[in-house]
Amino acid sequence: MKDQYFGDVGDYGKYGMLRFLAQHGISIAVNWYLTEDDGSNDGKHITYLGKKEFWKYDPDLYRHLKEYVIVQKKREVSLMETSGLISDSKYYRELIEDPSGSVKSEREAARSAWHKKALEACAGADLVFLDPDNGFRASLPKAVKDQMKYCYSGEVRDHYDSGADVVFYTTRGRRTEEQWALAKRQMKEAVPDAVLMALTFHRGTQRSYVFAIHPDHKEKYEHFLDAFLHTDWKDMFTRETMS
Repeated sequence: MKDQYFGDVGDYGKYGMLRFLAQHGISIAVNWYLTEDDGSNDGKHITYLGKKEFWKYDPDLYRHLKEYVIVQKKREVSLMETSGLISDSKYYRELIEDPSGSVKSEREAARSAWHKKALEACAGADLVFLDPDNGFRASLPKAVKDQMKYCYSGEVRDHYDSGADVVFYTTRGRRTEEQWALAKRQMKEAVPDAVLMALTFHRGTQRSYVFAIHPDHKEKYEHFLDAFLHTDWKDMFTRETMS
């Protein structure tokens, strides 16, 4: 996640989903996987804030995002933290530094320290949401290029093993059907004892939110995701088959 993405149409859907779960009694911890803004046009999809038809999905959320992004011209994830829009929530906002120029041992130590703090900050929540720029990647964060833009299988597993259910952002990107099927198998291998469920958002860049749920919570989340898709949000979200 970058501050420059705050309030785009993907954010609207993401916060709408998290707010729905919070309103149904799920306490949420958000690990932003925050990275530096890069001056690109990513996050530019904000024209929906001038279109009345988007208001209906979550009027209170829409009003707040319009005030921040259009009126105040502010785009910072901290605004969500202080807004109170996601009830009973906590946040981890420490920046993931670009590891370029560091040696392997330094990169690994820095990432490990960052992740340890994330686990501590998110402890006690029912559901931990991981929000990396580019999504999920298997194995360990060894490569230098863009490593800060991913959540890794071990990090997902650590949050899951803490007792929390986990949901993480990922994107299919330009992967073929075969490549996407492989990615889903890797997600399952990261948390083999979890039940995987997913919602995919279909405005702007296609985004998938993959839930790794403890088996004894399966029926609860099946009910909540089904209920979510019976709201107006069904116009923008679909269930993704994870098997």
